[in-house]
Amino acid sequence: MPDYHYGKTSTRRLATANPGLQQVFKLALELGLMDIAIVQGRRGRAEQDRYYAIGKSRVRWPHSKHNVINPLDLASAVDAAPFVNGEISWRKEHCIYLAGVIQACAELLGVPIRWGGNWDMDGEPITDQDFQDLVHYELVNHGKRRVQKDADGDRRPV
Repeated sequence: MPDYHYGKTSTRRLATANPGLQQVFKLALELGLMDIAIVQGRRGRAEQDRYYAIGKSRVRWPHSKHNVINPLDLASAVDAAPFVNGEISWRKEHCIYLAGVIQACAELLGVPIRWGGNWDMDGEPITDQDFQDLVHYELVNHGKRRVQKDADGDRRPV
């Protein structure tokens, strides 16, 4: 199994994100299923407004989960892409595979996230949406997850 490690740039970018997201992406890389490049964590005003202007984002500053008002705060979103054969891959197949890995890691860690390929979180990725951001992952409910006990007394997410 490959022994993947984040490079200096990915490590720096991931450090600008919420600790829950950091845990998810560290576990995903440790599994050794695919190498990962962290494209972005926290995003500033100028960059956010530029992304909005060119259609890479649907929201202006400060409404993206990449945005923080206080520069010491951490972002609630990460853009991460597959790193295949020594370079970032934007291929849909690679992004979908990575999304499965990331979402499984988030579930295992109890970190509720939404993927930019399934904004409505209905289990029908890509085909029922008009805006695809296949490298985007964001916290939902700011890390709070509702749980309840099932018939056996085990705690399950609801």
